[in-house]
Amino acid sequence: MNPAVRHRRQVAAPPNNLPRFLTSFVGREAELRSLRTLLGASRLVTITGTGGAGKSRLAVELAKSAADAFPDGIWWIELAAANDVAGWIVTTLELPGRGPAQAVVASWLATKRALLVLDNCEHIVVASAATCQALLEQCPELAILVTSREPIGVPGEARWPMTSLRDPDALQLFEARARLVRPDFSVAPQARIVGDICNRLDRLPLAIEMAAARLDLMSERELLANLNDRFQVLASGARTAPERQQTMAAAIDWSHRLLTEQETTLFRRLSVFQGGFTLEAARAVCSDAAGVDTLAMLTGLVQKSMVVADRLDDGSTRYRLLESHHDFAREKLAESRELDAMLRRHFDYFQPRGWEPSEAANFWHALDWARDHTPDGGLGLALAIADSDFSDQARAKKLILDLLETSHGDPALRASAMTMAARLAWRQADRAGARTLADTAVSMAREVGDPGLVARALNGAGLVHETAGELAVAGRMYDEALALLSASPDQQLLADVRNARGLLAITQGDSAAAVEILSPCVAYARSQDDPPRLARYLESLAHAQLDLGQVDQAAASWHESLSVFRVVNDWFGIVWSLVGLALVAAARRQDDRTLRLAAAAQRLAGEYSLSTWPYRTGQLEEECRQARSRLGDRGRAEAAWSEGEAMSTAEALDYALGQDWPAGGSVGEPLSEAGPLSRREREVATMVASGMTNREIAQRLFIAERTAEGHVERIRNKLGVRSRTEVATWAIEHGLRPPPLDKRPPTSKV
Repeated sequence: MNPAVRHRRQVAAPPNNLPRFLTSFVGREAELRSLRTLLGASRLVTITGTGGAGKSRLAVELAKSAADAFPDGIWWIELAAANDVAGWIVTTLELPGRGPAQAVVASWLATKRALLVLDNCEHIVVASAATCQALLEQCPELAILVTSREPIGVPGEARWPMTSLRDPDALQLFEARARLVRPDFSVAPQARIVGDICNRLDRLPLAIEMAAARLDLMSERELLANLNDRFQVLASGARTAPERQQTMAAAIDWSHRLLTEQETTLFRRLSVFQGGFTLEAARAVCSDAAGVDTLAMLTGLVQKSMVVADRLDDGSTRYRLLESHHDFAREKLAESRELDAMLRRHFDYFQPRGWEPSEAANFWHALDWARDHTPDGGLGLALAIADSDFSDQARAKKLILDLLETSHGDPALRASAMTMAARLAWRQADRAGARTLADTAVSMAREVGDPGLVARALNGAGLVHETAGELAVAGRMYDEALALLSASPDQQLLADVRNARGLLAITQGDSAAAVEILSPCVAYARSQDDPPRLARYLESLAHAQLDLGQVDQAAASWHESLSVFRVVNDWFGIVWSLVGLALVAAARRQDDRTLRLAAAAQRLAGEYSLSTWPYRTGQLEEECRQARSRLGDRGRAEAAWSEGEAMSTAEALDYALGQDWPAGGSVGEPLSEAGPLSRREREVATMVASGMTNREIAQRLFIAERTAEGHVERIRNKLGVRSRTEVATWAIEHGLRPPPLDKRPPTSKV
């Protein structure tokens, strides 16, 4: 990696998605120091131990303490609800690449000095081992931290078995958690009894936390007596599980018996979720009556250490059951007569919702249930999952094809599913498979007889044949689709097909026709306030404008498309727009700029496993060759290329959108952006200074209003101010002056 990149990235705190706990970390200082040394010496460290030993919490603290060693980020992947590893990394981190998930992850991490944390790997230990070994071989600066009940067995793996807390740490943890329910609690007067309680619980952190939470109901002596009675009863049966696992099971069972009836019901019902849940989901799925205060019961379960609450970056809270609690609650749900009803309600909640990467485990879980319990076998939900950019698309394609073989539902749905399978095969560079699936989809759609369905299938098949070089075949398919849609009310599909036909016209050398075809697409997207589609159509139009010599118009189109792609996080569009602006620079004989933008685009394309349009790839290579030739000075050309490669993503986009290259040779952070705020927070502060409300900020940035509120709250906390006026004053004093707002931005439809 270029040293300039690493230096810039070390200035700010490395990015991370580590869980944010609502309680303090207690003890294990010596272990943290030793683990930090071990992590510096080994690229793969596995923390092993029984459930409830505190593996995950220790891993978070270790990762935070080692942040300065990983300037390219620390990435937490919770695998408790996963059945694979690479696909779950793609989903969790929302990696936009094309192709097999393993290749996407490896490309993204290939040049990064980063730490990947894989939490709860024991149920997929073989897959975890294969993924870890492949990533360590392909990503030379990557380190991996694993938590598991057993080692994963990769050569070079450094293993750290978790021990019970030391006596002082156990007492300190008990006191810290007891003060959550009895603020005046102190261990000192009852140190011997508390010590006996901790020893009875094998000094396991989770068991101690659950016991301490009961001090709102009983004294220390009563707590110890109840533990002794309950554990003796539980230990009277067969002792086939390891001793500490029996202790943990006994602690959970004892805490469960002390819940109220409503808490008990909610606790077992929450096990229907996989990978966590929101308060909204808990209310919709687990509550029987509108008058039931789900929040109060959920809060009680959190206070009693039966549910974990995680604070997210946007200021919201997400809840989850620890693995040991989830297994226990699922057993209780299976014993009740509610399991089938809860699974149905879980499916009914997620089935109509749009795909959300944070809910990936719940979507797949709902789909598993739907295969045997719904008329379409879950095919409709499978389509929703497959249509996402950040799902495991290889898995989605396989599932759709499996469902098409086993389900015999609505013919229109089956034709749509076959069209989707063809698109996924095309995305994964399976040209032969994509062609077979696409032609089959067209035949299935024709049998249904719905013009819109046939047009959609033809549009997908046209792209497949175009990629294979069969331009005439593709053209006939696009033209037939357009004819079918001539009187259709589905103007969005019409615009999508026109966009595809316009791009084909460019490839065929008829850019004038392409402008005529594509201009109405742009106008339609503007009329619908649809920024993502507008950006896509503008990017297509820019190619035709450039070929016609309309360089300024092409530059304006790519500039606008890149601005939107950046906001909606469309990496495919970002890379294509960067390539376009590099071609604009070449047309203007801006040789240094051409090389910088081309280098930045190439780096991002490789990092995110994204390909550029073959029609432009050769042209850009030739333009870069000519730019080097015109520069004459080989060192200057190489410097420009290296500068482009070394730019961070944000710097590359700023530069592409018009920021001048500074004399010092590095875009860097403008002086006006110095300070405690992140780039996004500075952007929000600028909008606050312009007088925008949270809703207007959300609309401008295409985010939820709640997310905008969270940004403003964090800005106030970081700056130590109390009002929006003070935020505005700070922004103006630091050079973050708001731009003129001539009109309100459109509301995103994504």
